[in-house]
Amino acid sequence: MTPRQAALLSVNSCIRNDRYVNLELSSVIRKYRFEGMDRSFFTALFYGTVEKTLTLDYVIRKCSSIPPEKLDHMVLCLVRIGLYQILFMDRVPDHAAVDESVELAKRYCPKSSVGYVNAVLRAAIRSKDTLYNQMKNEKGLYGVSVMTSIPEDILSVYAESYGENTARKIAAYFASRTPSVTLRVNTLKTTREKLLAALGSIADKTALSPCGIRLSGSFPVEELYGFSDGLFFVQDEASQLASGLITKNDVPKGGTVIDVCACPGGKSFSAAINLNDEAQILSFDLHANKLSLIGSGAERLGISSIRTAARDGRNPDETWFSRADAVICDVPCSGLGVIAKKPDIRYKPVDRSDRLPSIQAEILRMSAKYVKDGGVLVYSTCTLNKRENEDIIEAFLKENPSFSLLDEEIIPGKRGMATLFPYEYDTDGFFMAKLKKGEKA
Repeated sequence: MTPRQAALLSVNSCIRNDRYVNLELSSVIRKYRFEGMDRSFFTALFYGTVEKTLTLDYVIRKCSSIPPEKLDHMVLCLVRIGLYQILFMDRVPDHAAVDESVELAKRYCPKSSVGYVNAVLRAAIRSKDTLYNQMKNEKGLYGVSVMTSIPEDILSVYAESYGENTARKIAAYFASRTPSVTLRVNTLKTTREKLLAALGSIADKTALSPCGIRLSGSFPVEELYGFSDGLFFVQDEASQLASGLITKNDVPKGGTVIDVCACPGGKSFSAAINLNDEAQILSFDLHANKLSLIGSGAERLGISSIRTAARDGRNPDETWFSRADAVICDVPCSGLGVIAKKPDIRYKPVDRSDRLPSIQAEILRMSAKYVKDGGVLVYSTCTLNKRENEDIIEAFLKENPSFSLLDEEIIPGKRGMATLFPYEYDTDGFFMAKLKKGEKA
């Protein structure tokens, strides 16, 4: 199995079976034992083709008399991966992209399509500059969409929330960014300086999080120094900042933190580490089958303060009402801040997320019942949509006068709540707010 073959089959699998890209990637790498250059090439071609689907289909329409939706499905996938190599992989010679695609067509596609694949790819090679200029000159959000491969309905959410100029900046960032892996140092066991020294040239400090390390490339995390010893776990810098809002000033030794939507556990782990593993962390999640991820992660990290239980955030445990010093409410969201890392999110219709704000508001309202007087509540999402972020907080504060935004700098220059735009902070797109119950914060 070559990386190109695997990329073709994986693109087909993800689109036809609605399979998550990250799960497909991990499964294929394990199955075929891709390493080194093969692993890197497969990852880049597979992820890139999924990410740039809208742009690639625009090119197909310009270079073919048959629109994408009329093509045999495997032919469409093959033309996409061929075009991705031609348009976006500078180290792949154009002739190699064509020749290898033709060979794959002979093996996986109807015989009548071999000449078609060859013709479309060669037409794209001849027209590269023209195609780019045509895309660049398309108007409005449609033009942004074909240039960045972000659907117009997502761009409209960005624009309605923050204005079209900001929407364009978000899209440009996601289109140009190669996502990096960010580690959260387990300071129960080591320091960031020691782990940086051990990891060497592949690692650097995060700009905002005092406990984060950014890797310079894509690496099998399980094979990195310190993984088996629990010296770190994977967590984006934005999530680290949100987790860092739970401090020893909020939770005394022996106090209680409740994480209401905890899986896969990153924020629970961070809270436990921030509190020196001396608080009681209750990690709840709707999906009981995922709670083992928290248990195994805590064991690897050497954290003993976490207890898990299956619970819907909209149906809280009354025995813990008004007893928590801090509550973490990282709610299910549309994920529009992480489409650089999860390219398949961009092709899920936005209207599927229309019901989320009501769910988020209900989870927040019910989770607030856990907070004792003087306690704090952290609300966060990894999306860029005011309806799921600022609007939720503003409505909650109107309905719950015992809570107020904490007058505390949560990121430089932002107090109480903040939206992290990825082009400003080089993190996931993210929202966080810190509320306090009781006396005016």
